[in-house]
Parts: sequence; structure tokens; C-alpha cells
Amino acid sequence: MHPAIAHILATARPILNEYGYTALFVSNFTEGFGIPLPGQTLLLGASVLATTGDFDIRLVGLIAFVAAVLGNCIGYLIGRAGGRALLLRLRISHARLERAESFFARRGAIVVVIARFLDGLRQTAPLVAGSLEMPWWRFFAASVVGAAMWVGLLGIGAYLVGEHMRGVLAVLNQLGHHGWWITGLLVIAIALWLVRRKRRK
Repeated sequence: MHPAIAHILATARPILNEYGYTALFVSNFTEGFGIPLPGQTLLLGASVLATTGDFDIRLVGLIAFVAAVLGNCIGYLIGRAGGRALLLRLRISHARLERAESFFARRGAIVVVIARFLDGLRQTAPLVAGSLEMPWWRFFAASVVGAAMWVGLLGIGAYLVGEHMRGVLAVLNQLGHHGWWITGLLVIAIALWLVRRKRRK
């Protein structure tokens, strides 16, 4: 067995054997509002175990998808309810907030979709989107698209392709390890964009 698959199963199997589909739902639901649990690992593990009949891949895909979308919605609402006030307490000016809101209104959907695949962004993007008052319908649509792509590639894809997913899993595993610094680079890029826009004005 490929080391990447062995590592995923070693992490996921004890949790899935003990709590089953509940663990899959809870981990992916809570990640949507900032709690870093091994949702992606459990999705991959459950999908691989589904190839041996231990899980039903249809339930795995449905549960992970619903949990991801619902968790994102809760994260967005938390950010919408209290995130803006928190940002203002951090001495971020109204003008900067308005520019950030404009950015999320135009590019936020792409960020939300990409965030589903990256640790760090997966847990924080819904909170940021809510804090910056990204339009609800756009956020929800992006969450649905991102969750569907995520479940399709990592979950259903792992089940259908089976052993041929070895190389892909290794790459995804590496991306997961680097998710936090990728998140940092994206935050820096947004900040530089805001500064550059201010200087132009």
C-alpha cells in the first residue's frame, strides 16, 4: 500500500470504526466555522474504505457535501454577526473594509471555492466572507460548487480510481501540509492589492 494511503487510513480508520458517518459529518461541519478537525482525511479514509464495502460511497459523498455546505453557512453567519465589529476593533478603517468588501464581492467566490481544498483557508474563508459582508447568494453558490468539486475529486474520485489515486493522494497530502503558508501568501496578496489600490487613489 502506498505510504500516503497507509497514513490516511492509519489516521482515519480508528475514528471511523468508532464513530462512523457521525465523525465524517461532525468533522466537516465544524471545519466550516473555524475548528480544524481532520474532515478531509476522514473523507478520503471513508472513500477508500468504501472500496471494501465498509462504507457506502453514496452516503459518504452526501454526508461530506451537506456537512461542508452547512458548516460554511454557519461560519459565514458567525462572521456576518460579529466579524465586522471585531475587524473595526483591530483598528481597520472603514475605507479599508469597504475596499476588502468590494474585493470579496468581485473575487470572493473564487476564494471560497479554492479554500475548500486548502487547510487554513478551509476553516477561515467562511468567517472572513461573512465579516466582509460578501453577498449571501454568491457565498452560498460558491460553497455549493466548492463542496461538490471537493467531494467529487477527493471522495468519489478516490473511490472510483482506487489504486490509481496513489500519486494524486500524495500531492494532496503535500498540499495539506503547506495549506497554512499558502493561506498566508493569499492574505499578503490581498493586503498588497488594497495598499496598491489606495496609492492609486
